[in-house]
Amino acid sequence: MKIIDMGYIDYLKCLDILEDLINEKENYLLFATHNPVYTIGTDENDFGVEAIKVDRGGSITYFDEGTLMVYFAFNVKSPPIFFKNVIKVIDNFFNNLDKRIYYDKSKPGFYIENKKIASLGFRYKDGRSKHGVSIHLNPNLKNFNKIRPCNLDVVATSLYNERIYISADEAKEKIIKEVKNVFKA
Repeated sequence: MKIIDMGYIDYLKCLDILEDLINEKENYLLFATHNPVYTIGTDENDFGVEAIKVDRGGSITYFDEGTLMVYFAFNVKSPPIFFKNVIKVIDNFFNNLDKRIYYDKSKPGFYIENKKIASLGFRYKDGRSKHGVSIHLNPNLKNFNKIRPCNLDVVATSLYNERIYISADEAKEKIIKEVKNVFKA
């Protein structure tokens, strides 16, 4: 598994990189933060904010420099098993920070006290995964809550807002450890 920290990168440029990695044979774990952007999955339409339509599942969400993006460009034999393993990675990461954070299958995402703290969205093409997980370290919640995250009746929160302080670098280290453990990479 190759690990790439793209740092702060324009969202559209990141999408181009992810598209290029679809053709690779090696697994890539990528980290990024982005310019403020709303994105909409393939099954959705207009939400009253300027948004980029992308080829992933899920609905509308928001990213910015306070959102740690964890992208998986992995070989995937079984999307359900892969997705279950990604959930396990993120669940392990959050459980080491605060036991109150949980995954809710009925409202896909991670929550703390019914407030969304992380979202997942993937696409699979030719046995490869694309897109990933957004972890709300400290995004602009005013911008985030202009929408209904993932078109659900929930509000977004952040680790920082919940008084869970972790730097992006610390989060990346912990996620890498969990990915290596769960995926045996």
